[in-house]
Amino acid sequence: MSADTADALQNHPRYQMALHHLQKGEWKAGISHVDHLMVQFPLVPELRALRQDFLLKAKLDRDERTDLAIEKAIRFRKYVTRIITVSLLAVIGFWGIHTYSSWLGDKLDLARQKVEHEILTAQLYAKSSEAQALLRVGRVGEAKILLEEIASINPDFPGLKENMAQVDVASSLERLYIEAMDLIAQEDWMNAKTILENLAALDPTFRDVEYQLNYIEKVTLLNDIFAQAEADFLSEAWVAAVSGFEGVRALHPEFRPEIVEERLYLSYVNAARETLIDQPDSLMALEIAEGYFRKALTLRPQDSEIKAERELARLYLTAQDDFSKGRWSEVIDSLEAVYAIDPEYALGTTRQTLYDAYVARGESEVADGEYDTALSDFQRSIALADQDPDAVLRLYEAQIRTAEVLGILGNYEVAVVHYRVATEIGGLKRRNPRDNPSLIALLQDAEYYTNQGNYGLAFERYHQAVEFADTTQTTVTHVVQEGEYLTMLASRYDSTVRAIALANGITNANLIYVGQELIIPILP
Repeated sequence: MSADTADALQNHPRYQMALHHLQKGEWKAGISHVDHLMVQFPLVPELRALRQDFLLKAKLDRDERTDLAIEKAIRFRKYVTRIITVSLLAVIGFWGIHTYSSWLGDKLDLARQKVEHEILTAQLYAKSSEAQALLRVGRVGEAKILLEEIASINPDFPGLKENMAQVDVASSLERLYIEAMDLIAQEDWMNAKTILENLAALDPTFRDVEYQLNYIEKVTLLNDIFAQAEADFLSEAWVAAVSGFEGVRALHPEFRPEIVEERLYLSYVNAARETLIDQPDSLMALEIAEGYFRKALTLRPQDSEIKAERELARLYLTAQDDFSKGRWSEVIDSLEAVYAIDPEYALGTTRQTLYDAYVARGESEVADGEYDTALSDFQRSIALADQDPDAVLRLYEAQIRTAEVLGILGNYEVAVVHYRVATEIGGLKRRNPRDNPSLIALLQDAEYYTNQGNYGLAFERYHQAVEFADTTQTTVTHVVQEGEYLTMLASRYDSTVRAIALANGITNANLIYVGQELIIPILP
């Protein structure tokens, strides 16, 4: 027994209660506590010894009461015998005056011999009873000594042969039990099981044979589960390995604790990372991975690398939940922290969601008349879109939002600059004049007023041109699959949540469903 296990046992409340009951002579209550402890500490020999001690003391108590009754009967018999003897002697003495002295002496000897025989018989019965009690609690050696004493005095004593036969059987069973326990200590489960099954066939109630068989069955199951979990671990089947090692810990926390904990920790970490590799932008995969990271940290709370990975997943999931509820500032706070560490986290959906949160918050601020803060948010959305060369629609949209706010603030010259960048990014000037004559005319007017320095009119024409262009965007159709969400789709198609929502009349970004057909605006 290890020092930790010994300390845990010594300090266990049930162990303390068991010792208290032992001192008080409360055998039944004490056995109950020891049985509970043996479930938690199945390999501790001190517990089995303590249980045997309880059983013996309980049996000895019962036998002591029996012996007292026998002793009382013997004392009564002696008392009666002595009264009879005294009376007999008195009668004989009185009558002996008239008889021969030799006849009187014979009668006295016979009476004395009878009393001595009865006393000896009572003593032998008491020893026989004690020997049987010792046999019942497994103290075969002490029982054998008492029976040998009886045999030396009276080889034909009633029940002696039967009791000696029981001693021989019990000695044989004891040897088998000791052999089985040695095999258990060596973890030779199959041979130990065979011996214990033979013991159970001979005497199902012998010691704790049934408990030991149940324990071996449990350990055998544990070994099978452990072996399969180890095979899954070595073949890098991380999810299966997690399930197996968790099963081992649930069935028996003390089973090879160091190797199980090490394997389980590595399985958690690798299962989380494997999940994110396969589906890095899936909310379900991120939730699973975050759960694995959290479990890994329960085993190694100080692992800074896993803490960081778990925190990224947690912040991302929290941000997506906040996004669906329109909590733009909370989304921005969470994802700025993620973006600072990994701008491409979740296949770039972090940048996409952060961009859309800034745009959505900016539009909300415009509605509230907070134009300066809205301008700051739109400018941040430009910076984010500019980091991704494929995010053409994002950059186009951000430039337009910025231009609109600048126009509201009366800064038409800078607003026109942003409009010109947007039309260049969006390729509006390159569209076929025959297909888009109104658009081309508006852009030409805007350029003319810009060159004339009339930025107010130029702003107006660019604004009209952009609105017209929004009604003639190129689109693709997408059927929503399980686990998809708007920012994921916006990122995959290099579109934006705002553009998708407007094209499909979506007022709640969280309300898309599997099988739904979505129109995804893209730039040609």
